[in-house]
Amino acid sequence: MSLQLIKMSVSAGWVVIATAIAIALAVDMSWPKGLMLAGFGLLPPLALLLLWNEPAQTMTESINDARR
Repeated sequence: MSLQLIKMSVSAGWVVIATAIAIALAVDMSWPKGLMLAGFGLLPPLALLLLWNEPAQTMTESINDARR
């Protein structure tokens, strides 16, 4: 499983759970609570997708690529 697919799966799961919580709490929702919940639901997956990079290529991988 590639790193990009793992990141997208975890992010999608996080957004689905946050959306379910928002729907469950929608009865008593004010603007500040809604903005807080939106930030809680969207910022962690966004950070995950943008900040978690694949590891740099190792020296061995570089040598093997050059030999091919």
